[in-house]
Amino acid sequence: MIVSAIPFAEKLSMFSDKEISILAAEIDAQLLELRSLSGDAPLKPGDREAQLVKQNQAIATATKEPAKSFLQKFWKAAKADLCEEDGVLYKQWKKWGDLDNKETISKFGGLLAGMGVSGEFITPIVVSVTVIVLHIGVKAFCDEYGDRKENS
Repeated sequence: MIVSAIPFAEKLSMFSDKEISILAAEIDAQLLELRSLSGDAPLKPGDREAQLVKQNQAIATATKEPAKSFLQKFWKAAKADLCEEDGVLYKQWKKWGDLDNKETISKFGGLLAGMGVSGEFITPIVVSVTVIVLHIGVKAFCDEYGDRKENS
């Protein structure tokens, strides 16, 4: 894990509006690429791994750990907001079946900063994690990386 020397207050506003727009466009481009591979068919767990190679590699490169291991740690940080009924992103997903890229980038960026991710590593990780969550869906992400015995 990457440890940050940036004071916590600075982490809360880590991306400018312009940076968020650029990251949102990158997320849209990656999602379009992934959706062109799978169409509208639901993804099986094996298909997810095969399709999300680019995102998993970006996470592994930036964190120096396997993507699945990092995503399990991220799930712990994101659980209250993303996987529980009173979470802001959970409510948005439940209502619309989608998440707003810009809000997700801001929330996930703050969570990643709280996990100690910083500097040049935060951008590829926030894009990759957001693409993974949006591509497989919130419920699938929470189920796959959440509190299961084999994840302990």
